[in-house]
Amino acid sequence: MTKFFSYLLNIDELVYNFYSEQLAQQQIEELLETQKKWAWVGYAIVPVIIVLRTSLVATCLSIGLFFYDMEHKLKFNSFFRVALMGEFVLVLVGFVKLGYFLFIKTTYTLQDIQQYYPLSYTNFLDLTKIEPWLIYPLQTINLFEIAYFFVLVVGLQKLVKNTFSKSVEMVAVSYGSGLLIWMGLDMFLTLNFT
Repeated sequence: MTKFFSYLLNIDELVYNFYSEQLAQQQIEELLETQKKWAWVGYAIVPVIIVLRTSLVATCLSIGLFFYDMEHKLKFNSFFRVALMGEFVLVLVGFVKLGYFLFIKTTYTLQDIQQYYPLSYTNFLDLTKIEPWLIYPLQTINLFEIAYFFVLVVGLQKLVKNTFSKSVEMVAVSYGSGLLIWMGLDMFLTLNFT
């Protein structure tokens, strides 16, 4: 799928244009060949990342239920299934992004593709004037994240059979806390490695 997206968006040409002032043509070709040679790593790591992210969200939800409702003894698999349902919302991000660059903004650079996040608050900002460590938290303010949140709410509501408002509260506290910790880690790493 990623190879298909790269072909449609002509990523090789964008990489060439991005590095053309900094590197010689031979170096750019070597870079592209190296990327193609190691592309399988990217394909292999995607399922690992999805399982890891889903497991972290499921852990947050299970910890939240532990503190909110001690009488329900649910297995981790139940929370994992709820979090995995939410992942389908995040898959839509890639398709919307592809559609945006294929049909709406047909002239774009490599930086445009890297920095664009569909239906995000950052689309209203000039990212060149924002500190790099703030970009991810601002990208997190988007409609897909809200949809993901409500998929978790509905899933948890069906799982523990409680009210919608109680499920919203539980997901806000459990998943929200995990998301804040994750954003803090991202900001810390960005500050220290850029």
